[in-house]
Amino acid sequence: MRPEASLRRKLLAWLLVPLAVVLVGGGIATYRTALRLAVDAYDRSLLDPALAIATRLRFDAGGAAVDLPPGALDVLRVDSTDRLYFSVMLRGVRLRGHDPLPPPPHEVTAEGPVFYDAVHHGEPVRIAALAVPSPHGPVLIQAAETRVKRDRLAQQLLFANAAVELLVVLVALGAVWLGVRRGLAPVERLRADLATRSPRDLRPLAAEQAPEEVRPFVLEMNALLGRLAEASERQQEFVADAAHQLRTPLAALQAQVEAARGEALPPHLASTVEQLHAATRRAAHLARQLLTLASVDPTAERPFAPQAADLAELAQRDLADWVRRADARGIDLGFELEPAPARVEPELVQELAANLLDNAVKYTPRGGIVTLRTGRHEGCAFLEVQDNGPGIPEAERERVFERFHRVKGTAGPGAGLGLAIVREIAKRHGARLSLSQPAVGGTRVRAEFT
Repeated sequence: MRPEASLRRKLLAWLLVPLAVVLVGGGIATYRTALRLAVDAYDRSLLDPALAIATRLRFDAGGAAVDLPPGALDVLRVDSTDRLYFSVMLRGVRLRGHDPLPPPPHEVTAEGPVFYDAVHHGEPVRIAALAVPSPHGPVLIQAAETRVKRDRLAQQLLFANAAVELLVVLVALGAVWLGVRRGLAPVERLRADLATRSPRDLRPLAAEQAPEEVRPFVLEMNALLGRLAEASERQQEFVADAAHQLRTPLAALQAQVEAARGEALPPHLASTVEQLHAATRRAAHLARQLLTLASVDPTAERPFAPQAADLAELAQRDLADWVRRADARGIDLGFELEPAPARVEPELVQELAANLLDNAVKYTPRGGIVTLRTGRHEGCAFLEVQDNGPGIPEAERERVFERFHRVKGTAGPGAGLGLAIVREIAKRHGARLSLSQPAVGGTRVRAEFT
């Protein structure tokens, strides 16, 4: 299904296209009207010499004559731009004039003059034809003029009208665009409000500031946000309560299993107790991870309270325990701790380091090497854990940070929450998290704190 076009583009299209059609149509009509008025004015001016000649007609028994001095027609022909031609005809006989002009397209009567376009001596001309009744028949008087002034005026009118129309179109475009922009400003404010919110911010939108047409949508959105907030709160309460309630019986069970391990047991029971001990440790670890995940989840209400700390010092917590666990698996655990001051939540950074070390020690084969590093790089404090284990395929490097996701074929007792916790802690601090493969193989996970 094709996505809907932008509302702004739709409004502009529905407003501007009809407006452009109206403006162009109005411009054409204005141009034609102005041109018609100009043509009429030139036609009246062209008719004046014909009327002047008509007043000089004289009739007698022998026929008709034009009572004009020899140079009178030359005076009438004077024009600084166009050439003028005259013709006086009676029953096909030219009475005055030097050039036979093209005949009218239809018969000229005494009811009024006729104006028409023709070609004379290879030039387009405008001709005014007038019929004057006489005892010998109608006298046809023609006055012709080349079209230089008319064509020039048509071009001037066209350019002037086009310039005005272009200006009107630009102003209209600007007004419509500004109107649409201001009209959609409340919607844009709602979008900006949602875009700047964190995943924990499920407050209702300001419905009273929304336009009347958008208010029902905002009210439904607020209802949805309310349901999401309630569902998220219930989920967080359930996870936290479940994990918390599990800790006490798991701790008691683990204590009893530890006590049983200290007793002299038959071989078959000793093996069962060892398996039970490993299972209780995994369950206790999972409960602790669930509690941590609930506390750093974006929807949790726990406020972010960073303080100045050195990542190198935070990473040294429980070093002896991690060395013991690595030795038990035959892994060489090393530390390269350079000063790395940053503003962080110390407990969460320690949890981040613990989860990275737990993953590396858990999945690195016996005889492998795991290194915990801290320091500064390009102005950022960083903490990273590198191992030379089997590595993570490139296609899986984004998904390994998802909750309960494990790379296919990976052996080990993990639940798939360690890297998810690392990601949420990094997000909470605005830290940049990266996963790469060192040149020697394996996996390197680095968190950079600005």
